[in-house]
Amino acid sequence: MIRMVLSIVGILLASLAVCTTATATSVKLYGDFRVQGTFFSNQNYTGQSTDGSQTADTFDIWQRLRLHMDLAAGDHLAFRLGLRVQNQTWGTNYLTAANPVPAVQPYQCYLQLTVPDTKVTVTAGYQPLSLPHSTIFYDSVVLSTDSGNSDAAAMVVSGPIMAETLSGTVGFSRLVDTNRTYDTTTTQVGDEFDLAFASLNLTVPGLAVTPWGAVGVLGKDADLPSGMSQNMVSAGSFLTPTGYHNNQNAAVWAGATLTANALDPIRISADVAYGNAGFADASRNHRQGWFADLALEYTGLTWVTPQLMGWYGAGEDASLANGSERLPYIVTTWGPTGSFLFSANQDLTNASMNTNPQGSMGLTLNFNAIGLLPRLTSLVAFSVATGTNSPAGLRQAMAVSGGPGNYVTMGQDLAQGESALSVASEHTYAINEALKLVLETGWAKGQGFRKSIWGQHMADKAGNAWQGAVGLIYTF
Repeated sequence: MIRMVLSIVGILLASLAVCTTATATSVKLYGDFRVQGTFFSNQNYTGQSTDGSQTADTFDIWQRLRLHMDLAAGDHLAFRLGLRVQNQTWGTNYLTAANPVPAVQPYQCYLQLTVPDTKVTVTAGYQPLSLPHSTIFYDSVVLSTDSGNSDAAAMVVSGPIMAETLSGTVGFSRLVDTNRTYDTTTTQVGDEFDLAFASLNLTVPGLAVTPWGAVGVLGKDADLPSGMSQNMVSAGSFLTPTGYHNNQNAAVWAGATLTANALDPIRISADVAYGNAGFADASRNHRQGWFADLALEYTGLTWVTPQLMGWYGAGEDASLANGSERLPYIVTTWGPTGSFLFSANQDLTNASMNTNPQGSMGLTLNFNAIGLLPRLTSLVAFSVATGTNSPAGLRQAMAVSGGPGNYVTMGQDLAQGESALSVASEHTYAINEALKLVLETGWAKGQGFRKSIWGQHMADKAGNAWQGAVGLIYTF
Protein backbone atom coordinates (compact mmCIF):
# COMPACT_ATOMS: atom_id res chain seq x y z
CA MET A 1 0.00 0.00 0.00
CA ILE A 2 2.76 2.48 0.96
CA ARG A 3 4.74 1.56 -2.16
CA MET A 4 1.64 2.15 -4.27
CA VAL A 5 1.17 5.64 -2.81
CA LEU A 6 4.85 6.48 -3.29
CA SER A 7 4.79 5.19 -6.85
CA ILE A 8 1.81 7.38 -7.74
CA VAL A 9 3.41 10.40 -6.12
CA GLY A 10 6.68 9.69 -7.92
CA ILE A 11 5.00 9.50 -11.30
CA LEU A 12 3.13 12.73 -10.66
CA LEU A 13 6.24 14.55 -9.53
CA ALA A 14 8.25 13.28 -12.51
CA SER A 15 5.54 14.52 -14.86
CA LEU A 16 5.47 17.86 -13.10
CA ALA A 17 9.24 18.20 -13.33
CA VAL A 18 9.00 18.04 -17.12
CA CYS A 19 6.54 20.93 -17.32
CA THR A 20 7.75 23.01 -14.37
CA THR A 21 10.38 24.83 -16.42
CA ALA A 22 7.84 26.07 -18.95
CA THR A 23 4.97 26.89 -16.60
CA ALA A 24 6.77 27.85 -13.38
CA THR A 25 4.51 25.52 -11.41
CA SER A 26 5.12 25.26 -7.69
CA VAL A 27 4.27 22.01 -5.92
CA LYS A 28 3.17 21.69 -2.32
CA LEU A 29 2.51 18.32 -0.69
CA TYR A 30 0.90 17.93 2.71
CA GLY A 31 -1.50 15.68 4.58
CA ASP A 32 -1.84 13.44 7.61
CA PHE A 33 -1.72 9.81 8.72
CA ARG A 34 -3.80 8.49 11.62
CA VAL A 35 -3.83 5.18 13.46
CA GLN A 36 -5.93 4.38 16.54
CA GLY A 37 -7.28 1.66 18.76
CA THR A 38 -10.94 2.00 19.82
CA PHE A 39 -12.95 0.24 22.49
CA PHE A 40 -16.70 0.80 22.05
CA SER A 41 -19.17 -1.09 24.22
CA ASN A 42 -22.91 -1.01 23.50
CA GLN A 43 -22.78 0.78 20.16
CA ASN A 44 -26.29 1.99 19.25
CA TYR A 45 -27.07 1.50 22.99
CA THR A 46 -27.66 -2.22 22.33
CA GLY A 47 -24.25 -3.49 21.26
CA GLN A 48 -25.85 -4.51 17.97
CA SER A 49 -26.36 -3.11 14.48
CA THR A 50 -29.13 -0.53 14.00
CA ASP A 51 -31.63 -3.23 12.95
CA GLY A 52 -30.64 -5.54 15.83
CA SER A 53 -29.50 -8.35 13.53
CA GLN A 54 -25.74 -8.28 14.21
CA THR A 55 -23.50 -8.03 17.25
CA ALA A 56 -20.82 -5.32 17.27
CA ASP A 57 -17.19 -6.06 18.13
CA THR A 58 -15.98 -3.98 21.05
CA PHE A 59 -12.42 -3.38 19.83
CA ASP A 60 -11.07 -2.23 16.46
CA ILE A 61 -7.85 -0.71 15.16
CA TRP A 62 -8.35 1.95 12.50
CA GLN A 63 -6.05 3.80 10.16
CA ARG A 64 -6.31 6.39 7.35
CA LEU A 65 -4.12 8.53 5.12
CA ARG A 66 -4.75 11.87 3.37
CA LEU A 67 -2.32 13.32 0.83
CA HIS A 68 -2.85 16.68 -0.89
CA MET A 69 -0.90 18.03 -3.84
CA ASP A 70 -1.37 21.71 -4.66
CA LEU A 71 0.03 22.74 -8.02
CA ALA A 72 0.13 26.52 -8.37
CA ALA A 73 1.05 28.50 -11.48
CA GLY A 74 1.55 31.91 -9.89
CA ASP A 75 -0.83 33.52 -7.42
CA HIS A 76 -3.98 33.23 -9.52
CA LEU A 77 -4.15 29.64 -10.80
CA ALA A 78 -3.91 26.40 -8.85
CA PHE A 79 -4.94 22.75 -9.03
CA ARG A 80 -5.61 20.42 -6.11
CA LEU A 81 -5.26 16.65 -6.27
CA GLY A 82 -6.23 14.74 -3.14
CA LEU A 83 -5.49 11.06 -2.58
CA ARG A 84 -6.63 9.03 0.36
CA VAL A 85 -6.38 5.60 1.88
CA GLN A 86 -9.84 5.52 3.41
CA ASN A 87 -10.65 4.73 7.03
CA GLN A 88 -10.45 0.98 7.51
CA THR A 89 -9.91 -1.49 10.34
CA TRP A 90 -6.90 -3.74 10.57
CA GLY A 91 -7.59 -7.20 9.18
CA THR A 92 -10.32 -5.99 6.79
CA ASN A 93 -10.35 -5.17 3.08
CA TYR A 94 -6.96 -3.79 1.96
CA LEU A 95 -5.58 -4.22 5.50
CA THR A 96 -5.94 -8.01 5.35
CA ALA A 97 -2.62 -9.88 5.31
CA ALA A 98 -1.25 -10.33 1.76
CA ASN A 99 -4.45 -8.94 0.22
CA PRO A 100 -3.95 -6.91 -3.01
CA VAL A 101 -7.26 -5.00 -2.79
CA PRO A 102 -6.73 -1.45 -4.17
CA ALA A 103 -6.47 1.10 -1.38
CA VAL A 104 -5.60 4.48 -2.89
CA GLN A 105 -8.58 6.63 -3.95
CA PRO A 106 -8.63 10.06 -5.59
CA TYR A 107 -11.04 12.10 -3.48
CA GLN A 108 -10.35 15.72 -4.46
CA CYS A 109 -9.63 17.03 -7.94
CA TYR A 110 -10.39 20.66 -8.71
CA LEU A 111 -9.10 23.82 -10.36
CA GLN A 112 -9.12 27.19 -8.64
CA LEU A 113 -8.46 30.44 -10.47
CA THR A 114 -8.82 34.16 -9.95
CA VAL A 115 -10.42 35.99 -12.86
CA PRO A 116 -7.81 38.40 -14.28
CA ASP A 117 -8.00 41.96 -12.95
CA THR A 118 -10.63 40.99 -10.38
CA LYS A 119 -10.91 39.37 -6.94
CA VAL A 120 -13.44 36.83 -8.21
CA THR A 121 -12.47 33.21 -7.51
CA VAL A 122 -13.75 30.25 -9.53
CA THR A 123 -13.41 26.71 -8.17
CA ALA A 124 -14.40 23.86 -10.51
CA GLY A 125 -14.18 20.12 -9.98
CA TYR A 126 -14.60 17.55 -7.21
CA GLN A 127 -14.21 19.68 -4.09
CA PRO A 128 -15.22 20.15 -0.42
CA LEU A 129 -18.72 21.66 -0.49
CA SER A 130 -20.69 22.94 2.51
CA LEU A 131 -23.54 25.40 2.87
CA PRO A 132 -22.88 28.25 5.34
CA HIS A 133 -22.86 27.36 9.03
CA SER A 134 -21.49 28.51 12.40
CA THR A 135 -18.11 26.88 12.93
CA ILE A 136 -18.83 26.04 16.58
CA PHE A 137 -21.38 23.50 15.26
CA TYR A 138 -18.73 21.93 13.01
CA ASP A 139 -20.62 21.72 9.70
CA SER A 140 -23.86 22.43 7.85
CA VAL A 141 -27.12 20.79 8.89
CA VAL A 142 -28.20 20.59 5.20
CA LEU A 143 -25.06 19.94 3.11
CA SER A 144 -21.67 19.35 4.72
CA THR A 145 -18.25 18.11 3.70
CA ASP A 146 -16.93 16.72 7.01
CA SER A 147 -13.48 18.30 6.63
CA GLY A 148 -13.27 17.21 3.01
CA ASN A 149 -14.29 13.59 3.56
CA SER A 150 -17.59 14.00 1.69
CA ASP A 151 -16.97 16.13 -1.40
CA ALA A 152 -19.07 16.96 -4.48
CA ALA A 153 -18.58 17.81 -8.15
CA ALA A 154 -19.36 21.52 -8.40
CA MET A 155 -18.53 24.94 -9.81
CA VAL A 156 -18.41 27.73 -7.22
CA VAL A 157 -17.87 31.42 -7.90
CA SER A 158 -17.17 33.85 -5.06
CA GLY A 159 -15.97 37.40 -4.73
CA PRO A 160 -16.38 40.79 -3.07
CA ILE A 161 -19.40 42.98 -3.80
CA MET A 162 -18.74 45.96 -1.55
CA ALA A 163 -15.14 46.36 -0.38
CA GLU A 164 -14.58 44.42 2.86
CA THR A 165 -18.23 44.56 3.92
CA LEU A 166 -20.20 42.40 1.50
CA SER A 167 -19.21 39.35 -0.53
CA GLY A 168 -21.16 36.70 -2.38
CA THR A 169 -21.00 33.08 -3.51
CA VAL A 170 -22.98 31.22 -6.16
CA GLY A 171 -22.58 27.63 -7.25
CA PHE A 172 -23.94 24.57 -8.98
CA SER A 173 -23.40 20.91 -8.17
CA ARG A 174 -24.50 17.72 -9.85
CA LEU A 175 -24.75 15.49 -6.83
CA VAL A 176 -26.08 12.37 -8.58
CA ASP A 177 -26.38 11.30 -12.24
CA THR A 178 -27.44 7.67 -12.20
CA ASN A 179 -27.51 6.90 -15.95
CA ARG A 180 -24.81 9.37 -16.97
CA THR A 181 -24.99 10.23 -20.71
CA TYR A 182 -27.73 7.84 -21.83
CA ASP A 183 -30.89 6.69 -20.10
CA THR A 184 -31.55 2.96 -20.13
CA THR A 185 -34.28 3.19 -22.82
CA THR A 186 -35.48 5.72 -25.39
CA THR A 187 -37.77 7.22 -22.74
CA GLN A 188 -36.29 10.16 -20.86
CA VAL A 189 -36.29 9.73 -17.08
CA GLY A 190 -35.28 12.00 -14.23
CA ASP A 191 -32.13 10.33 -12.92
CA GLU A 192 -30.18 13.37 -11.67
CA PHE A 193 -30.02 15.32 -8.43
CA ASP A 194 -28.83 18.87 -9.15
CA LEU A 195 -28.32 21.69 -6.68
CA ALA A 196 -27.86 25.45 -7.18
CA PHE A 197 -27.04 27.70 -4.24
CA ALA A 198 -26.13 31.27 -3.32
CA SER A 199 -25.07 33.18 -0.22
CA LEU A 200 -24.21 36.71 0.87
CA ASN A 201 -21.67 37.42 3.59
CA LEU A 202 -22.19 40.75 5.40
CA THR A 203 -19.42 41.70 7.81
CA VAL A 204 -19.40 44.82 9.97
CA PRO A 205 -17.49 45.49 13.19
CA GLY A 206 -18.69 43.01 15.78
CA LEU A 207 -21.13 41.15 13.51
CA ALA A 208 -21.12 38.73 10.57
CA VAL A 209 -24.37 37.56 8.94
CA THR A 210 -24.68 35.14 6.03
CA PRO A 211 -28.11 34.54 4.48
CA TRP A 212 -28.18 31.68 1.99
CA GLY A 213 -30.54 29.73 -0.23
CA ALA A 214 -30.47 26.58 -2.33
CA VAL A 215 -32.70 24.95 -4.95
CA GLY A 216 -32.49 21.28 -5.86
CA VAL A 217 -34.12 19.20 -8.59
CA LEU A 218 -34.43 15.53 -7.69
CA GLY A 219 -35.30 13.04 -10.42
CA LYS A 220 -37.70 10.26 -9.58
CA ASP A 221 -35.23 7.67 -10.92
CA ALA A 222 -32.11 9.13 -9.33
CA ASP A 223 -30.39 6.33 -7.43
CA LEU A 224 -29.39 8.19 -4.28
CA PRO A 225 -26.99 6.66 -1.75
CA SER A 226 -29.00 5.04 1.04
CA GLY A 227 -28.25 7.68 3.67
CA MET A 228 -29.05 10.57 1.33
CA SER A 229 -32.36 9.07 0.22
CA GLN A 230 -33.53 8.65 3.84
CA ASN A 231 -32.59 12.26 4.55
CA MET A 232 -34.65 13.68 1.69
CA VAL A 233 -37.90 11.69 1.74
CA SER A 234 -40.86 11.23 4.08
CA ALA A 235 -42.02 7.99 5.67
CA GLY A 236 -45.16 8.32 3.54
CA SER A 237 -43.03 7.72 0.44
CA PHE A 238 -42.68 4.07 1.51
CA LEU A 239 -46.42 3.50 1.04
CA THR A 240 -47.67 1.72 -2.10
CA PRO A 241 -47.07 2.91 -4.75
CA THR A 242 -43.72 3.93 -3.37
CA GLY A 243 -41.66 7.02 -4.04
CA TYR A 244 -42.33 10.21 -5.96
CA HIS A 245 -45.05 10.44 -8.61
CA ASN A 246 -43.52 13.33 -10.57
CA ASN A 247 -40.52 12.74 -12.80
CA GLN A 248 -38.76 15.84 -11.46
CA ASN A 249 -39.21 17.13 -7.91
CA ALA A 250 -38.08 20.47 -6.55
CA ALA A 251 -36.52 21.03 -3.15
CA VAL A 252 -35.80 24.45 -1.66
CA TRP A 253 -33.81 25.57 1.36
CA ALA A 254 -33.25 28.95 2.97
CA GLY A 255 -31.31 29.94 6.04
CA ALA A 256 -28.89 32.26 7.73
CA THR A 257 -25.88 32.09 10.00
CA LEU A 258 -24.78 34.74 12.49
CA THR A 259 -21.66 35.39 14.54
CA ALA A 260 -21.50 38.37 16.92
CA ASN A 261 -18.52 39.40 19.05
CA ALA A 262 -19.60 42.98 19.83
CA LEU A 263 -19.91 41.89 23.48
CA ASP A 264 -16.33 40.57 23.51
CA PRO A 265 -15.22 38.40 25.30
CA ILE A 266 -18.70 36.89 24.83
CA ARG A 267 -19.28 35.51 21.34
CA ILE A 268 -22.72 34.55 20.02
CA SER A 269 -23.26 32.14 17.12
CA ALA A 270 -26.55 31.02 15.58
CA ASP A 271 -28.03 29.24 12.57
CA VAL A 272 -31.53 28.81 11.20
CA ALA A 273 -32.60 26.68 8.25
CA TYR A 274 -35.88 25.79 6.55
CA GLY A 275 -36.34 23.19 3.84
CA ASN A 276 -39.18 21.84 1.69
CA ALA A 277 -38.70 18.85 -0.62
CA GLY A 278 -41.20 17.25 -2.99
CA PHE A 279 -43.81 19.96 -2.37
CA ALA A 280 -45.34 19.57 -5.86
CA ASP A 281 -45.79 15.82 -5.45
CA ALA A 282 -48.42 13.87 -3.49
CA SER A 283 -48.95 15.16 0.06
CA ARG A 284 -47.57 12.04 1.67
CA ASN A 285 -44.25 12.58 -0.20
CA HIS A 286 -43.71 16.12 1.12
CA ARG A 287 -40.90 16.72 3.58
CA GLN A 288 -40.67 20.17 5.11
CA GLY A 289 -39.31 21.41 8.41
CA TRP A 290 -36.97 23.79 10.14
CA PHE A 291 -33.95 23.74 12.41
CA ALA A 292 -32.18 26.31 14.61
CA ASP A 293 -29.16 26.41 16.88
CA LEU A 294 -27.59 28.96 19.23
CA ALA A 295 -24.23 29.08 21.03
CA LEU A 296 -22.59 31.31 23.63
CA GLU A 297 -18.82 31.33 24.20
CA TYR A 298 -16.71 33.12 26.76
CA THR A 299 -13.24 33.78 25.34
CA GLY A 300 -11.85 35.92 28.15
CA LEU A 301 -9.88 33.15 29.89
CA THR A 302 -6.47 31.97 28.76
CA TRP A 303 -6.76 28.40 30.09
CA VAL A 304 -10.32 27.41 29.09
CA THR A 305 -13.18 28.46 26.80
CA PRO A 306 -16.65 27.70 28.25
CA GLN A 307 -19.30 27.09 25.59
CA LEU A 308 -23.07 26.60 25.89
CA MET A 309 -24.82 25.30 22.76
CA GLY A 310 -28.46 24.46 22.10
CA TRP A 311 -30.56 23.31 19.15
CA TYR A 312 -34.13 22.58 18.11
CA GLY A 313 -35.23 20.51 15.12
CA ALA A 314 -38.89 20.19 14.16
CA GLY A 315 -40.21 16.64 14.55
CA GLU A 316 -42.75 14.34 12.92
CA ASP A 317 -46.44 14.64 13.68
CA ALA A 318 -48.75 11.64 14.09
CA SER A 319 -49.76 11.32 10.42
CA LEU A 320 -48.03 9.87 7.35
CA ALA A 321 -50.66 11.25 4.96
CA ASN A 322 -49.29 14.81 5.14
CA GLY A 323 -45.65 13.84 4.70
CA SER A 324 -42.75 14.61 7.03
CA GLU A 325 -42.28 17.62 9.29
CA ARG A 326 -38.50 17.21 9.63
CA LEU A 327 -35.97 19.33 7.77
CA PRO A 328 -34.90 17.58 4.54
CA TYR A 329 -31.14 17.43 4.18
CA ILE A 330 -28.58 16.02 1.75
CA VAL A 331 -25.70 14.96 4.00
CA THR A 332 -24.81 16.38 7.40
CA THR A 333 -22.12 16.17 10.04
CA TRP A 334 -23.71 18.89 12.17
CA GLY A 335 -22.97 18.71 15.86
CA PRO A 336 -21.98 20.78 18.91
CA THR A 337 -18.20 20.77 19.27
CA GLY A 338 -16.99 17.71 21.16
CA SER A 339 -20.40 16.17 21.92
CA PHE A 340 -20.42 12.37 22.10
CA LEU A 341 -24.00 12.35 20.79
CA PHE A 342 -22.91 13.72 17.39
CA SER A 343 -20.09 13.34 14.89
CA ALA A 344 -18.69 16.77 15.66
CA ASN A 345 -15.02 17.34 14.75
CA GLN A 346 -13.59 14.51 16.87
CA ASP A 347 -10.02 13.71 15.81
CA LEU A 348 -10.56 9.96 15.87
CA THR A 349 -12.96 7.59 14.08
CA ASN A 350 -16.04 5.89 15.53
CA ALA A 351 -16.44 8.50 18.27
CA SER A 352 -20.16 9.28 18.56
CA MET A 353 -23.69 7.91 18.94
CA ASN A 354 -24.87 9.45 15.62
CA THR A 355 -27.91 11.22 17.08
CA ASN A 356 -30.12 12.85 14.44
CA PRO A 357 -30.41 16.62 15.05
CA GLN A 358 -33.65 16.67 13.05
CA GLY A 359 -36.52 15.73 15.34
CA SER A 360 -34.60 16.51 18.53
CA MET A 361 -33.64 19.36 20.82
CA GLY A 362 -31.02 19.69 23.50
CA LEU A 363 -28.07 21.40 25.14
CA THR A 364 -24.31 20.88 25.25
CA LEU A 365 -22.03 22.45 27.86
CA ASN A 366 -18.37 22.46 26.86
CA PHE A 367 -15.16 23.32 28.59
CA ASN A 368 -13.00 23.70 25.50
CA ALA A 369 -9.31 24.47 24.95
CA ILE A 370 -8.35 23.52 28.51
CA GLY A 371 -4.64 24.24 28.80
CA LEU A 372 -3.27 23.54 32.27
CA LEU A 373 -0.10 21.69 31.24
CA PRO A 374 2.45 22.43 28.50
CA ARG A 375 1.69 20.69 25.18
CA LEU A 376 -1.58 19.26 26.54
CA THR A 377 -5.01 20.61 25.55
CA SER A 378 -8.31 19.08 26.62
CA LEU A 379 -12.05 19.32 26.04
CA VAL A 380 -14.88 18.05 28.23
CA ALA A 381 -18.47 18.07 26.91
CA PHE A 382 -21.79 17.35 28.64
CA SER A 383 -24.85 16.85 26.40
CA VAL A 384 -28.54 16.10 26.78
CA ALA A 385 -31.03 15.56 23.95
CA THR A 386 -34.74 14.77 23.84
CA GLY A 387 -37.09 13.98 21.00
CA THR A 388 -39.56 16.26 19.23
CA ASN A 389 -41.05 13.46 17.08
CA SER A 390 -44.54 12.14 17.72
CA PRO A 391 -44.37 8.55 19.03
CA ALA A 392 -47.25 7.64 16.70
CA GLY A 393 -45.38 9.16 13.75
CA LEU A 394 -42.22 7.15 14.42
CA ARG A 395 -44.24 3.98 15.07
CA GLN A 396 -45.93 4.28 11.66
CA ALA A 397 -42.62 5.17 9.99
CA MET A 398 -41.11 2.00 11.45
CA ALA A 399 -43.99 -0.10 10.17
CA VAL A 400 -44.01 1.15 6.57
CA SER A 401 -40.20 1.26 6.13
CA GLY A 402 -39.62 -2.33 7.18
CA GLY A 403 -38.21 -2.07 10.69
CA PRO A 404 -35.53 -0.24 12.70
CA GLY A 405 -32.53 1.14 10.86
CA ASN A 406 -34.25 1.51 7.49
CA TYR A 407 -35.73 4.99 7.89
CA VAL A 408 -35.65 5.65 11.63
CA THR A 409 -33.31 4.18 14.25
CA MET A 410 -33.66 3.72 17.99
CA GLY A 411 -31.42 6.11 19.90
CA GLN A 412 -30.73 8.22 16.83
CA ASP A 413 -34.29 9.32 16.03
CA LEU A 414 -35.83 10.32 19.34
CA ALA A 415 -39.55 10.36 20.11
CA GLN A 416 -41.17 12.72 22.58
CA GLY A 417 -40.40 11.29 26.03
CA GLU A 418 -37.17 9.64 24.87
CA SER A 419 -33.83 11.21 25.74
CA ALA A 420 -30.08 10.69 25.67
CA LEU A 421 -27.31 11.89 28.00
CA SER A 422 -23.61 11.92 27.25
CA VAL A 423 -20.23 12.94 28.63
CA ALA A 424 -17.15 13.12 26.42
CA SER A 425 -13.55 14.17 26.73
CA GLU A 426 -10.68 14.66 24.31
CA HIS A 427 -7.06 15.15 25.32
CA THR A 428 -4.33 16.03 22.82
CA TYR A 429 -0.64 15.92 23.67
CA ALA A 430 1.80 17.43 21.17
CA ILE A 431 4.78 15.05 21.12
CA ASN A 432 6.40 17.44 18.65
CA GLU A 433 5.24 19.86 15.96
CA ALA A 434 4.28 17.04 13.58
CA LEU A 435 3.06 14.27 15.88
CA LYS A 436 0.30 14.31 18.48
CA LEU A 437 -1.13 11.71 20.82
CA VAL A 438 -4.93 11.76 21.24
CA LEU A 439 -7.07 10.18 23.95
CA GLU A 440 -10.87 10.27 23.57
CA THR A 441 -13.53 8.94 25.93
CA GLY A 442 -17.31 8.90 25.76
CA TRP A 443 -20.31 7.71 27.76
CA ALA A 444 -23.95 7.85 26.71
CA LYS A 445 -27.22 6.65 28.21
CA GLY A 446 -30.54 6.44 26.40
CA GLN A 447 -33.72 6.75 28.43
CA GLY A 448 -37.39 6.03 27.83
CA PHE A 449 -37.05 4.08 24.58
CA ARG A 450 -40.60 3.05 23.70
CA LYS A 451 -41.39 -0.62 23.16
CA SER A 452 -44.45 0.40 21.15
CA ILE A 453 -42.09 1.94 18.55
CA TRP A 454 -38.90 -0.14 18.58
CA GLY A 455 -40.16 -3.45 19.90
CA GLN A 456 -39.54 -5.15 23.23
CA HIS A 457 -36.24 -6.75 22.22
CA MET A 458 -34.59 -3.49 21.14
CA ALA A 459 -35.94 -1.40 24.04
CA ASP A 460 -35.05 -3.99 26.71
CA LYS A 461 -31.56 -4.42 25.25
CA ALA A 462 -30.67 -0.71 25.57
CA GLY A 463 -27.97 0.16 28.09
CA ASN A 464 -25.04 2.47 28.72
CA ALA A 465 -22.59 3.02 25.87
CA TRP A 466 -18.87 3.36 26.66
CA GLN A 467 -16.13 4.44 24.28
CA GLY A 468 -12.41 4.97 24.62
CA ALA A 469 -9.79 5.50 21.92
CA VAL A 470 -6.06 6.21 21.73
CA GLY A 471 -4.49 7.39 18.50
CA LEU A 472 -1.49 8.96 16.84
CA ILE A 473 -1.84 11.71 14.22
CA TYR A 474 1.15 12.59 12.07
CA THR A 475 0.78 15.80 10.08
CA PHE A 476 3.23 16.49 7.27
